[in-house]
Amino acid sequence: MSVEFDVTVEDEDFRRKLDKLPDSVRKYVQQALNQTAQTVMSRARQLAPVKTGRLMQSIYVEMVAEYTFKITCYVQYALFQEFGTRYIAPRYFLTRALQESRSEFLSIMGLNLQYALTEASSA
Repeated sequence: MSVEFDVTVEDEDFRRKLDKLPDSVRKYVQQALNQTAQTVMSRARQLAPVKTGRLMQSIYVEMVAEYTFKITCYVQYALFQEFGTRYIAPRYFLTRALQESRSEFLSIMGLNLQYALTEASSA
């Protein structure tokens, strides 16, 4: 039993627009998503409750498709730490990490799109 969160672009209209962009621009969008997923992973590791460190070390990022990253904890008790039980209060370490990274994602995306535009205009 593990906990997984997907960071993905689900808006089909937006995805179609992304697919029409040149590869150089799409590369920057992909980099922004990757940077955000790495940030979420790092923050989740900081927020994870630590007794042995095993939970913290089990958090990792995986790219599952274009514009889709998965942040996962593979230890069996991650689900109980995230959402709690009747005996354990929920810690929400992944949920909080994801929520805290929303504004940073927009900043990273804006910066990467600026780089893409600069690169496209100088070519």
